[in-house]
Amino acid sequence: MQECFALLIEEKLSLFLIMLKISPNLKGYTFFKEGAKKIINDNDKKFKVGVGLYQEIASDNGVKLDIVDRAMRHAIEVSYKRNGIADFERGMHIRFSICKPSPREMLCLLAEKAFMESNKILQKSKKCAV
Repeated sequence: MQECFALLIEEKLSLFLIMLKISPNLKGYTFFKEGAKKIINDNDKKFKVGVGLYQEIASDNGVKLDIVDRAMRHAIEVSYKRNGIADFERGMHIRFSICKPSPREMLCLLAEKAFMESNKILQKSKKCAV
């Protein structure tokens, strides 16, 4: 069951990033996925994004801390220029606090949405299996 949930999370995060028009060839894509998964696994990480979470992502990928932040900000900028943020807001019926969200806001929202959507799918599949 846990493996199924992890796969659903992975799939949802990929879908959301593509909806945001952040392509997989951007480092920010990878960092957003990793960061959101870490927040889902440990909800307290969303309160320590700048220091704790970025440091974990940086050490996992063998890069410096500022590279993680810069790559995420670049991915947000690309998404904004491609109108991905506006399309994502319309499609998901949500609103970011500002037109170009911070990496922290984006990470937390991606984690929350992926967790909720995956949970819904799992709950429906449990009902069908019974």
